[in-house]
Amino acid sequence: MRKFALTLIAALLLPASVSAWDRSYQPANNGKMNFNKVTSIEVLGWKSDLDGKVRVENTGTEIDLDNDVSFDSENRFGFRITHVLSEKSALELSYMKHDHSGNLVKSVTFDNKTFKANAHMSLENSWFDLAWAYNLARSNNVAKDGHDAFYLDGMFGIKFSNSDISVSGVDALNARLEAGWSESYPLPYLGLNAGTQVSDNLWLKGSFKLIKVNAGGYDALHNDYNLNAAFRVNPNSKDTEWYIDLGYRGVKYDLEGEGDKAEIKYSGPTLGVFARF
Repeated sequence: MRKFALTLIAALLLPASVSAWDRSYQPANNGKMNFNKVTSIEVLGWKSDLDGKVRVENTGTEIDLDNDVSFDSENRFGFRITHVLSEKSALELSYMKHDHSGNLVKSVTFDNKTFKANAHMSLENSWFDLAWAYNLARSNNVAKDGHDAFYLDGMFGIKFSNSDISVSGVDALNARLEAGWSESYPLPYLGLNAGTQVSDNLWLKGSFKLIKVNAGGYDALHNDYNLNAAFRVNPNSKDTEWYIDLGYRGVKYDLEGEGDKAEIKYSGPTLGVFARF
């Protein structure tokens, strides 16, 4: 089941979106939570460093993604759209495309082909998430308008990923070699999403997502967390609300089975600009 392992490696290289959804950063009159702004659109970026190790089959070479390939930090951009269905539930759709490209500094065996050092390796992923969130707890009233509001949501989502992994170069006799893999795969996940208001126009929020997969002889454990501060830039406007979102995100997963093994880590700062209307 080598293809199943590669599917998980590639699909999980780019994890779920920054957060499943947000209730409302601004309470209405008398400290009541405001659900009038039911739709938000965000353009987000993530400057991430890639680390970890990958080996395909027992005969394959273990590739250190930080030291064995000249992958640099990547600036990735995507979007998410959220829509509040009720005071208890909401939906989110998010999309992002990711790619890494670099040269291997050592000879490697990939897909039963042995490449000399300096072979080119690329990882490309495009994906979208569809997630549903359900409110578990929230603060309906606050001691002072604009302060101490809180929400906690549970999340369930499915990630649909289209992934490509390829290596090209020459063998020991300088004959041209190419190897690659491409496939789409859905993955379910569970998570928590929370936020609290610390001043009139500033919120702190965070989320944690977990994927546990056991299929075809493979065990995979994946987690994705982020911490963010969201600041409203037009507090006096009664129309569309605009926010700047700064944060940090970390992703890790472990996969092992039938000779395949991978540990993938992504981490780095995030920046988003979004509107609620």
